[in-house]
Amino acid sequence: MLRYLLFALLMLHGAIHLAGLFTPVAGRVMAIDRAPGIYWAVCSTLFGLSALLLVLHEKHWSWVALLAALSSQVLIASAWEQARFGTILNVVIVLTVLVLLFVKEAPVMFRD
Repeated sequence: MLRYLLFALLMLHGAIHLAGLFTPVAGRVMAIDRAPGIYWAVCSTLFGLSALLLVLHEKHWSWVALLAALSSQVLIASAWEQARFGTILNVVIVLTVLVLLFVKEAPVMFRD
């Protein structure tokens, strides 16, 4: 159940990043060939990839999710006034991934 909730959260956050493609700049819609729009699209793709890897039970999904959240936070900082609430989703994603990583790796880390 948690896997599917996290899948939905990753996909939702990735979909929200697609809005960065169409953010108004100087009174017009940003074109896809503009660098900031491409960065938002790449970040969206990272979230989608991490969600897909999660559902497929691939072991490296968590690292892709952490990379997506980190790149997302950099983009959010660059557009703070419009995107500041994305920080809440990034914190939830990072904390969830770190807890899941810790639970998975804790028996190995604390073994005698």
